[in-house]
Amino acid sequence: MIFKFEERALKWMNEHILALAFSATIILSIIIRFLLREFYTTDADGCLIPWYNAIKDNGGLLGLGTPVEGLNYSFTYQFLIALMTYIPIKPLYAYKILSCIFDYLLAGAIAYLVYDIVEDHRIPKTLLAFIIVSCSPVIFMNSAAWAQCDSIYTFWVILAIIFLRKEKYLPAFIYYGVGFAFKFQSIFALPFFLFYYFYKRKFSVLYFGLIPVTMTVLSLPSLVQGRTISEMIHIYTDNTSLHTSISNGFPTFWRLLNDGTGAEGYLSLKYPAMALTVIVLGSFIYMWIRHNIELTGTNIIIMAFILTYSTIIFLPAMHERYGYLFEVLAIVIAFISYNTIPLLVGINCLSLTTYGAFLFGNTVNEWSLAVINIILYILYMIILNKHLCMTKYGNVE
Repeated sequence: MIFKFEERALKWMNEHILALAFSATIILSIIIRFLLREFYTTDADGCLIPWYNAIKDNGGLLGLGTPVEGLNYSFTYQFLIALMTYIPIKPLYAYKILSCIFDYLLAGAIAYLVYDIVEDHRIPKTLLAFIIVSCSPVIFMNSAAWAQCDSIYTFWVILAIIFLRKEKYLPAFIYYGVGFAFKFQSIFALPFFLFYYFYKRKFSVLYFGLIPVTMTVLSLPSLVQGRTISEMIHIYTDNTSLHTSISNGFPTFWRLLNDGTGAEGYLSLKYPAMALTVIVLGSFIYMWIRHNIELTGTNIIIMAFILTYSTIIFLPAMHERYGYLFEVLAIVIAFISYNTIPLLVGINCLSLTTYGAFLFGNTVNEWSLAVINIILYILYMIILNKHLCMTKYGNVE
C-alpha cells in the first residue's frame, strides 16, 4: 500500500528527475567546497595571507600604489585582494570564495560550448558538462583547497574562444585581454589565436593590441596611484625567470631527460625546449593548412586544445596547475569525440597526482608521470587529427 501523497510525490520526482539530479549534484559540489574551507597550504601561508595583510595595512584600495614585497600577481588581482580586505571574513575564505564563484562561471561557459556544439540530447549533455566542471576534483582542489585563481583567467579565455567561434572579434580579444590581466598563463592559448588570425584572415592584427590595452585599463586603480606600466609588465616577465628548473611539477616531455631540480639542466635545455615547441606547433599548423582543414565551430575547439596541450607539454619550467586550460577544454572535446573520454580521465588523474605531490607531500615518480603524459598526448593527437581529417573529407558531421 502506498499513500496518495507519496504516489504524487514520486510521480513528480520521476517527471523532473533531470532537474532534481542536476540540483542535487550542484548542491553537493557546493558542500564539497565548503568542507574544504579550512584547508591551508604553504602558498596561503607564505604568499596569499601576507599579501592580503600587506595590502590591508597599506590602506586597501587606497594603498594599491604601494608595492608589496614578493607579490607577483597582476595589478588586476591585487585590486580584487584590496576589495577582499573590506569583507568581514577570513582572508583565506575570501580568496577561496572568489575562485569558487569563477568555478561556476567557468562551468557555465563550458556548458554553453557543449550546448552550441552537440546536436542530439542537447539539454542533458549541457547539464552534464556543467556538472563535470563543477564537480571535477581538479577544479575544486584548485580553488577550494589550494585557493588558487586558475578558474578566473581560464573563464575569460574560454569566453574569448566562444566569441571567436561567433566571429565577434572585438569582444573576443577584450575578453582574452581580461584573461591576461589576471594571469600570464593565458599566453598558452596565444598560439591558437595567432593561427586563427593567420588562417582565417578575417580581422586586422591590430586586434591583438586590445590585449595590452585591456590589461592597462584593468590596472588603472594601481596605475593612477603611482605604479607604472613597466612594473605591470615586469610582474609577468619576472615570473618567467622565477624558477630555474626544466620541470616544476608538471610532467613535461623534458622530464624524460632531466630530473627537473637542477639549474644546469634548465640552462642547457631552456632554449632547445622553446625551439622544439615552435616546431611542434608549426607542424600541426602546416598540416592543417596543407589539408585545408576548415575552422568550423567544432574544429576550433579541437585546434585550440591541440595547440594549448602541445605548448604546455613541450615548454620548460611548467608548474602543476599549468595544464588547467587544456584540461578544461578536454571536457568539451569528450563531447565531440567519445573516444577521448578515457584520456580525459587519464589527464585528470595525472593532474591530481601532481596536486597531491604539492598539497600532501605525496612521493611520486615524475619520470613515470612524464611517460604517461606523453602517451596520453600522442593518443589525443592521433584521435583528434583523425577527426579533423574525417571532417575535411565528409565522414564526420
